[in-house]
Parts: sequence; C-alpha cells; structure tokens
Amino acid sequence: MGLNRMMMKNGEVKVEDGSKYWTWSDTNNKTISFTVPRGIKRIKVTSSIDGGEGAPDLANYANIKNTSTNKVWGEGWFYTTPDGEVDDAADIDSIVGVTPNKTYRLLFNCYYTSGVTFSWGQAINDMKPTVEDY
Repeated sequence: MGLNRMMMKNGEVKVEDGSKYWTWSDTNNKTISFTVPRGIKRIKVTSSIDGGEGAPDLANYANIKNTSTNKVWGEGWFYTTPDGEVDDAADIDSIVGVTPNKTYRLLFNCYYTSGVTFSWGQAINDMKPTVEDY
C-alpha cells in the first residue's frame, strides 16, 4: 500500500488505512525521514527478528530510535545459549503515539530482521500507545 490518502467531508478528515514497508537492507544502520499522514495519531511498528535455534551464542538485536528525542519506537532481540537453545526472543511490536503531519528522523538498526512495517488507520488510532513521541 502507498501512503495514507485523506478525504474531506464537512470539514472532517476521513482516515484511510495505510502502511509503509522497508526491507532489512533499507533499515541497516540508516536514518530515514517519515512524515505522519494527516489525521494519524498512532503508528503500529512491526518486525520479526531473525533467529536460529541451534546456533550457539547468537545475539541478534534491532531497534528504531528517533534521532531528535532518543525515543525508541521499537526494539527486538533473539539470543541463544552456548548450547544453541533459545534464551530470549522478542519481535518489534509497538504502537507509537505521534503528531499528525510531523516529520520524524528515525535511525533504523534493523539488519537482523525481516524488514520493518509501519501501519496506520482508524483502528490503530484507537489503540493505546506503548511509546509516546509527540
């Protein structure tokens, strides 16, 4: 899907669902500017962290951070023990409270991921944020 499209009716903004996807290579230690669409108050940030059960001492970590406020929009990890057993794992899955029409500069350190998806829409606007970065 492309960027969010808005329609005006009686002076009210109609929020349409949208999303933006970046590959792991797009988000490998890169700073990306993202402008929040009109009418959007929350962004859902998701990414699966690469893992490898059976691989000893694996330590994969990924995060997305606002370069201005240092707020972390999402972080995830996949760690294994010396025997290759999964020690701890968490994918990126957060709801970020944002300001509509604002442009954020975000540092993506997401090499060990499936890529990163930002999603938005009315249902996401109604969710409680896990991160606030207004």
